[in-house]
Amino acid sequence: MSYNAEAVIESLGCAAEENQREPHRVGQTIHLPPEGDLWIVGDVHDHRRNFAKFLAYADLANNPTRHIILHEIIHGDHWDAEGAEDSWHMLVRAAELKCEFPEQVHFLLANHDLAQIHGEGIMKAGVSVCEGFNKGIKRDFGDARYKVQVAITEFLLSQPLAIKTGNGIFVSHSLPPDDLIPTFDYTALDRELVANDYTRKVGPVYQLIWGRRATPAGVDAFLERVGAKLLITGHQPQDEGYALNGDRHVIIASDHNKGVFVTVELDVDYPDIHYVAQNIHRFLELEMPEVVSD
Repeated sequence: MSYNAEAVIESLGCAAEENQREPHRVGQTIHLPPEGDLWIVGDVHDHRRNFAKFLAYADLANNPTRHIILHEIIHGDHWDAEGAEDSWHMLVRAAELKCEFPEQVHFLLANHDLAQIHGEGIMKAGVSVCEGFNKGIKRDFGDARYKVQVAITEFLLSQPLAIKTGNGIFVSHSLPPDDLIPTFDYTALDRELVANDYTRKVGPVYQLIWGRRATPAGVDAFLERVGAKLLITGHQPQDEGYALNGDRHVIIASDHNKGVFVTVELDVDYPDIHYVAQNIHRFLELEMPEVVSD
């Protein structure tokens, strides 16, 4: 099957432009006003059923003060016999949503996005997911694949690093490990980025979105520096859908059958993360609005 490369490029370009012109964006952080609610997924990784449920229940068209956060969309389990992976479809669908609901749909740059941009070899079952993604683009767009890949890269690079709410919730793909929190370059959250910010291991973008295993003490120090009370992240796999890391941090995952999402009211003062966790929803408990292939 052939696909319309120009239409895909147009959608990705539109979404990249909308990401950059978000009215509440300062540098790499979006500051949401204290009105409405916010629905947040963890890593999606092309889990189509969970993604479809999330969008159906969020019902953005009928909830104009509702915001959603999407991240880690690419690199899923849909491969063909030749080793081509299909998650570009969901990425473009997410871009179309941004164009349709520009002030309600928000993204976060994630580690798989950066790996895809750099062509790094994240392996899954002994196969490079980045290579599989590229094979999918080549299979479906042929000679136009290079233009499509450029549009994908520009869209991914347009995504911010964090979203901060007026009631003190900070949402990012991850956070630096404890040993890097004191020296992390927090200015990266509020300014334009340069090439060195993405450098493996030492760049603040890399450190933020690749970080793992922060302790509750590390979370406390990080939140003090970013001026927030509570933290919601993805990145770290959660077999049961989520995990509480102390009283101020929850890690959520949306890329498997036990996946979850979380909703928060933007005008409610949440004393600690346990109150936020009361609003964690399991995808398995939601009826499927329509048939979608896994």
